[in-house]
Amino acid sequence: MKETIVFVHGVCHGAWCWEEKFIPFFQNLGYECIALNLPGHETPGSTQRISYSLNDYVQALHQAVAKLDQPPIIVGHSMGGMILQRFLKTGTCKKAILLSAVPPSGALMASLRVIGNNLGTLPYLFTRNLLGVFRKYPLLMFNEAKIAEKYASKMCAESFLAFVTLVLPIFHKISTPLLVVGGSKDQLITVNEFAQTAKRYGAKLEIIEGGSHDLMLDEDFQKTAKVIQDWI
Repeated sequence: MKETIVFVHGVCHGAWCWEEKFIPFFQNLGYECIALNLPGHETPGSTQRISYSLNDYVQALHQAVAKLDQPPIIVGHSMGGMILQRFLKTGTCKKAILLSAVPPSGALMASLRVIGNNLGTLPYLFTRNLLGVFRKYPLLMFNEAKIAEKYASKMCAESFLAFVTLVLPIFHKISTPLLVVGGSKDQLITVNEFAQTAKRYGAKLEIIEGGSHDLMLDEDFQKTAKVIQDWI
């Protein structure tokens, strides 16, 4: 039976972020691939305000995994990485990959760095418009202008309620085999934070030289995909 990989996207993203590059890569290796659309993220580019809790997203992952015949491999990107960590408090999977993931210490430091370096984010935060932040500063995600131009319009509105919960740390232990992957040029999460995540869980750490926050959409995404392939 083929192994299944479940992909969980991050803030303002959707299943689309996996479908162009990562899913074909892993399907060609013989994996069944499922890209989850978190609640409210079904329509690329949607500006419709949503108000889900982070726990709503965790439950969506539980529901997706419950439909499978065997425990999957799960890849969680950014906020999806925190969703995956919270899922693993009670849920199970065969292996887990934290990709550019919010660390277990929470997203507070990352948020403060972004605000401090980009004061233009404040009007959007005051109006709870996270999409506005990333539409104004797409290079926080993508690093390269041509990639930002291609994908920024697909980002959708995000629940501010879920984002607020992201700043809270988590303390439970995780026994599932874990791989932590981050980009050296990630503009949201630092290499030091990736290292702290790996240390916390006793996980293997892989830093992709030159990699952005959206590693799965980088021009040389194969570097990241190959690291995951070799580990799983």
